[in-house]
Amino acid sequence: MRVSRFALPCLLALVASYLSAQANWSAPGLVGAFNTTASDTGGHLSADGLTAHWSSFISSNWEFYSSTRPSRTSAWSAPTLETALSDPAVDNEPFLCASGLTIYLASQRAGGAGSCDILRATRPTPTSPWGTPTFVTEVNSTLADSAPALTEDELELYFLTTGWGAPFAPQNAIFVATRATTALPFGTPTLVSVLSTPNTHRDVHIAPDGLSILYTEFDPTRSRIRVWQASRTNRASPFNAPVVLPEFDTVGTASGVFSISISRDGAEMLLAAGFAAAAGSQQLMASRFTGLSGDGAPSLSSPMRLHVHDPANAGRTYALALALGNTGFPLGARTVPIDGDAVFLMTFGVGLPPFSSGFLGVLDAEGQGLGTLQNPLAALIGVHLWAGAFTLVAAAPFGVQTISNALEVELQ
Repeated sequence: MRVSRFALPCLLALVASYLSAQANWSAPGLVGAFNTTASDTGGHLSADGLTAHWSSFISSNWEFYSSTRPSRTSAWSAPTLETALSDPAVDNEPFLCASGLTIYLASQRAGGAGSCDILRATRPTPTSPWGTPTFVTEVNSTLADSAPALTEDELELYFLTTGWGAPFAPQNAIFVATRATTALPFGTPTLVSVLSTPNTHRDVHIAPDGLSILYTEFDPTRSRIRVWQASRTNRASPFNAPVVLPEFDTVGTASGVFSISISRDGAEMLLAAGFAAAAGSQQLMASRFTGLSGDGAPSLSSPMRLHVHDPANAGRTYALALALGNTGFPLGARTVPIDGDAVFLMTFGVGLPPFSSGFLGVLDAEGQGLGTLQNPLAALIGVHLWAGAFTLVAAAPFGVQTISNALEVELQ
């Protein structure tokens, strides 16, 4: 299916009363395979979305469990106790690196620098047993350090701490430690100042490409823990001002959401929310995303992956488009969040061949589509574009069912 760029202005005018930006997370549902009558929390979803780790109190001690599935449409396996990673002390917040060969965790076990410390364990293959966890001494303070999360290259480590000069201690804050190669120790942790507030944080998750960060933070005005997200277009820049994800403001009991993690393609979230004590106080839940997410950056040497998510419209046609801005334009009572400029008209369903692919395609059985975009010219380094996605359904008014959020892209 191809939509003519010349017919598009007429199409957009016709759909004014029907088209709406529909990017959001679905209402989270309990993951039955993970939850027990005790608390289950600190869940982490692997980069490919096929492995989950979490901490459970089912044995009257916080221990690590894991589960796998062959595909996102398959059931999760029965939980497995990760005996090599667990300890008689409190263990929480596991983070499986994208390689599957290294896992980070937080623990109150003996031998650390403070009340809670960050450790890591390695294995030679993704199916091998884990080695004994060791302390990541260069990032542990004499106070509490927890919730480790790393970029895919394992060069940036984000975590929560009440030490390292946290500005509102004893409330914890988000810090980051970096290194030039994985053969080196991390440098001295520094505050992620744009995400710093007097409120305590409960978890942090960095996307594999380092361009998006999620965290949970207690909001005293609502007396609950809320989910926040911030992004940036390159890893040398600070994150933009964070925004709250309001779709999680009513999840669980009034205590809110404790932990979060997202699959690499942005399609699925694993979170732990508060529940009544009879249900285990904290329970693991899953949510699916409708909208557009990015993975990587469009450079001269490698493409960015543009992931289209529309689970309700599996098997339908999708189209991607680029624009020079995100002022948007009105469509009836709503607004398309990217500009209807010349770039939009030229790239709708077409992209920038041969430097793009998948700008027109069919959503798979899970409602996922994939496009790519690569920087075609060195002269364009630093140029910012905005991407959007559309689901096209013949039976929908004027053939358009859904549009996505606007996604900022920087050519590198």
